[in-house]
Amino acid sequence: MLVRNGLFTLLVLLPTFALAEAGHASQDSWLLLALAIIIGGAGISWIVRKLTLPTVLGELGLGMLLAVLAHYHFGFWDQVVSNPTLALLAELGSILLLFEIGLESSFRDLVSVGKHGLVTALIGVIAPFLIGCWVVGEWVFASSDIKLNLFLGATLAATSTGISVRVFKDLGILRNPACQIVLTASIIDDILGLVILAFVSGLVIAGTLDLITVGHILLNVVIFFVLALLVARRLTPKLMKWVLKISHEESMIVISLVSFCLFWAWFAHAIGLASIIGAFVAGLIMDEVVFRKANQPHWYQKLLELSRNTTNQETQQMIQDQIIVRHHHERLVDLIKPLNYVLVPIFFVYAGMQVDLVAVANWNTLVYGFWLSLAAIGGKLISGVFLPKSINRWIVGFGMVPRGEIGLIFALTGRQLGVFSTDIFAAVLLMVVVTSIVTPLALQFIVKRGLK
Repeated sequence: MLVRNGLFTLLVLLPTFALAEAGHASQDSWLLLALAIIIGGAGISWIVRKLTLPTVLGELGLGMLLAVLAHYHFGFWDQVVSNPTLALLAELGSILLLFEIGLESSFRDLVSVGKHGLVTALIGVIAPFLIGCWVVGEWVFASSDIKLNLFLGATLAATSTGISVRVFKDLGILRNPACQIVLTASIIDDILGLVILAFVSGLVIAGTLDLITVGHILLNVVIFFVLALLVARRLTPKLMKWVLKISHEESMIVISLVSFCLFWAWFAHAIGLASIIGAFVAGLIMDEVVFRKANQPHWYQKLLELSRNTTNQETQQMIQDQIIVRHHHERLVDLIKPLNYVLVPIFFVYAGMQVDLVAVANWNTLVYGFWLSLAAIGGKLISGVFLPKSINRWIVGFGMVPRGEIGLIFALTGRQLGVFSTDIFAAVLLMVVVTSIVTPLALQFIVKRGLK
């Protein structure tokens, strides 16, 4: 234990001293730090897992630790925190994470809980928005500024699925109906959140509501989902069959998957939606059946040969059901996972790096952050109230709680428009951290105790 912890400390600190020695001469020195973040994040996750906590907490914690080092200008961490290349890697991590979740999710399952997902999303947006506007804005902050109150409501209405999805995966409950409802609701939630952000931002910038902007966003949403779920779902199998005519190798499949994911992420972003929505939808569109004719791994061919040659029916059935069938259903996910092992931790570490713990260490910020966090958690827990008793409402409620990168986007927008003061901005960041930490702990407690 001491040896592993000592190695982890060296992995985090050595890049700092290396950067200090290099000075400003090397423009690529951040690559060493990025590698240290990945390895260090894995080390933190190992420690956190030993404590029976979700691994995402370790990665977020490492990010906040690095933000403290950056605050005190320790080494060159302050330059790394704002490095655009690291931000790009983090964005790729979030995109590929949602793509993997889309691959693991069944479109039929999402449609089957569509009504519940819609109700959950509507309540999960309206309730925290009203709480933010009239409870937090007018009572806690004693503000009569309608712009501030609306932005507080918009920030509380946001939802980030990245953290919840990671916890669902860690706990092995991703296919649970409650988790599928969270995934469906999060898509609708993101769309509604963008409409609210457009509404509030337009009001702040112009002083009046810009209905054209809101209408433009709604039109883009309709176009995107019509193209994705009606057109692309029919054309994609034909496209992939054409790709397989070029090559049946796994390398071609991986290239096709990543290219397809990035294209839809770009397309979503190009029409004003979050890129992670495009990545998730890309995963839903991709049909694994198309790839069954591609070259199979060597181990799969050996098992298939063993299954055909064995005379033991139990062994044959076990190989068929437990290995071959699973391989067909999860092959695409297995091909993407190695890339995600590297990039997804960067996303969570980077999210933690956006929170400067030193900046939020004052009494006003802590008080404001407490009430914002309470409103943020309570507003989302209400989202599962009207679901059937057969569905775990606690999982749905807490699954909608984290604000993550979406909350950070809303907060930064409010700050850039001059709506949030330094104290309020810091309090909003504290709320983002609290909701990100509370969610994994609460979900783990709910699953282990079997709470309904």
